[in-house]
Amino acid sequence: MIPVYDRRKLYLDDKDAIDAAVARVLASGRYDWGEEVPAFEAELAAWLGVRHFVATGSGTAALKAALRALRIGPGEEVITVANTDMANSTAIHSVGARVVWVDIDPLTRCMDPAACAAAITPRTAAILPVDLYGHPCDIRAFRQLADRHGLALIEDACLALGAEVDGQLIGRLADITCFSFSSGKHLGAMGNAGGCATQDADIAERLRLVSGDGQDRARHHRQPRPLDLRHEEESHNDRMDEIQAAILRAKLPSLDRTLAQRRAQAARYTEALAGLVETPAEQPGTRHAWRNYVIETEDRAALARHLAAQGVQCNALYNPPMHLQPVYARLGHQRGNLPRTEASADRLLGLPIGPHLQMAEIETVIAAMRRWNGAR
Repeated sequence: MIPVYDRRKLYLDDKDAIDAAVARVLASGRYDWGEEVPAFEAELAAWLGVRHFVATGSGTAALKAALRALRIGPGEEVITVANTDMANSTAIHSVGARVVWVDIDPLTRCMDPAACAAAITPRTAAILPVDLYGHPCDIRAFRQLADRHGLALIEDACLALGAEVDGQLIGRLADITCFSFSSGKHLGAMGNAGGCATQDADIAERLRLVSGDGQDRARHHRQPRPLDLRHEEESHNDRMDEIQAAILRAKLPSLDRTLAQRRAQAARYTEALAGLVETPAEQPGTRHAWRNYVIETEDRAALARHLAAQGVQCNALYNPPMHLQPVYARLGHQRGNLPRTEASADRLLGLPIGPHLQMAEIETVIAAMRRWNGAR
């Protein structure tokens, strides 16, 4: 079987470095408020080219922290897309705000700036576009829109670490850019982890506060440590674990190499599958991070059965989209509300891609796709 993910193989590829990182934390006895999280934050900020990075316990926690840090709350609206996982909607509802889903650009599958502009009301507080599957959204258009209307801009880059716009890594143009380091992502922890990039020192300090039990982190690093606790804001414990930070530090030096592997595999798919199915586009001025390689076809169910019979795993992420999920039936949405989102969700299929695969396995997937095309 050619898998969509193979976390065990990725562990074995970096086993010595990962085992040493975990052993270092265990031997230190500092499992909480230690040195690994600040060190990872500094190293990733340098890699991204941003001024500040604040680690959290997951990508969902990063989104929640971003909204809280920007003081989004009850009675306000946040514009986002429905073709993503539930974390966006959960985060918006967790601060008491209302989620407003808008349609997508059919080529990038990211939020359509025109649809976003049409959805702005006096209650709108923030715009939350998603860099879907690793393709960056039109962040410059959203920055202009947010500035024009005095709105906060939060970029969900949980699928897009390493994506670029105009030659720069994403993470600099939004007020806060959120990332996920769950085990299947570009830089994967052994469990859940995430974080937020920002250029603003005050926002960075609020992110630390709202994700760290409302405490000033610096108090935990003073010697001697203060005897009293000081909670400055009612908050959550959404911090990254020391062990996960150590693991991510061990894997960070491989990130450029694994991004290059993903891009080479995606380029081969696009070359070989042209004319067989609708392949994903990479818009001018952008550089895709290829967390997923997602094709579209009218015969998705038949193709998925064929690939499974050929020993190739596939998936159909974010289908149906959030506005059609049972959990949100109470909001009154129905099919036809977001036609471009729905059309994409009905046709999409993800093929295996990533550093757990060799190019020979990509060729096996391509051969299976060609056999399916020849049999139709």
